Amino acid sequence: MALDVRTITESEVDAWCAAWDTGSLNPAGGADAPARRRGLLLDRTWAAFDGDRAVATLRSFPAELTLPGGGTVTAGAVTQVGTAATHRRRGLATRLVEAELAAAARRGEPVSVLIASEWGIYGRFGYGAATEHQHYTVDTRAARLIDRPRGSVEFVDRDTARAAAPGLHARHRAGRPGDLARDGLFWDRLFGIARVPGRPQPAPAFHVLARDAGGHPAGLARYRAELRTEHRVPAGEATAELFLAVSRDGALLLWDHLLNLDLVTTVRVGDRPADEALPWLLTDARAARAAERADFLWVRPLDVPALLAGRRYAAPGRIVLEVDDPLGFAAGRFALHAGGGDGSVGHPASCERTDAPAELALSASALGSVCLGGFGVGALAAAGRIAERIPGAAARADAMFHWPTAPWCSTWF
Repeated sequence: MALDVRTITESEVDAWCAAWDTGSLNPAGGADAPARRRGLLLDRTWAAFDGDRAVATLRSFPAELTLPGGGTVTAGAVTQVGTAATHRRRGLATRLVEAELAAAARRGEPVSVLIASEWGIYGRFGYGAATEHQHYTVDTRAARLIDRPRGSVEFVDRDTARAAAPGLHARHRAGRPGDLARDGLFWDRLFGIARVPGRPQPAPAFHVLARDAGGHPAGLARYRAELRTEHRVPAGEATAELFLAVSRDGALLLWDHLLNLDLVTTVRVGDRPADEALPWLLTDARAARAAERADFLWVRPLDVPALLAGRRYAAPGRIVLEVDDPLGFAAGRFALHAGGGDGSVGHPASCERTDAPAELALSASALGSVCLGGFGVGALAAAGRIAERIPGAAARADAMFHWPTAPWCSTWF
């Protein structure tokens, strides 16, 4: 029997959730369908069917993606891609991803994004790793801030933290390329207000709200503590599950709070950007140890002019790119021209198709990796991922695409 790939109907939500649970090795068996229904957009929720049984899944949702300079584009955020173990190696993931990409292009979304479970899967579909994250472990016995923070930190209850979080994240996201907008359901699940049976639920935690010297919210943290001793000496650990700061003062206030908790000698904070400032805030940078630096958000260009014209550039210039895309969405030759403005937030740009000779040739995947400024054009050229057709073109493009703020997606989806 032929396997059918299509979007689902209301009556198939339970079967889709059961298929996702099975594909992700969760024995819940679809018991979480009522809780998951709120987050499903049926015209963006895909399945492969063997008869009337769903055996592979994928879904997407629209989200604003911040670009260098503060502009945004609508991204199709792809998630919950899975195939039942009984139906692997039949090309179902390929059919699902390609169907979603075609639908995203029809919707006019300039990019598709996802978090890759494995490095080797999504490059062939034109996705490229575009952001990184890392985890920090801090020895509070040695960690001292160089500057005293200005402002205050107060404990708040969960609901107060939930109310403050969206506004703080919106301010943070405006200045951080690579991050995505979050809807109300995201926040409700993060704070344990909306629960999905069969999935780990947030443990009870402390919430602290930082205010700057003017009394305005500047940061929010959610953390839990585990107290223990070693030979009657305190050796507790605090783990921050949310660390959201919108200014240097906000970050200082939150770090000062965490690093001075009684009975705690280790603070762990995950999902920090590649350009995390913490070591430079301390009198001894070695008290903060970075680990597990890895790729995070992958970007798949679909509309090259909309994507490249939507961001700002660190240096003015003109470059002609030839993009290879076997699926056709991003294929073509494009002239990118950056210039004008006062340069305070980079240079605006225009991008259009052209017949001019190409100066650089690259795949859609490579363009996805460099478009947010996190990975350099020069580095990919040195690795053979970008071909220089005119000498010096890679260096010029590198200067243009670079951005002083590292792209970072703090949003799991």
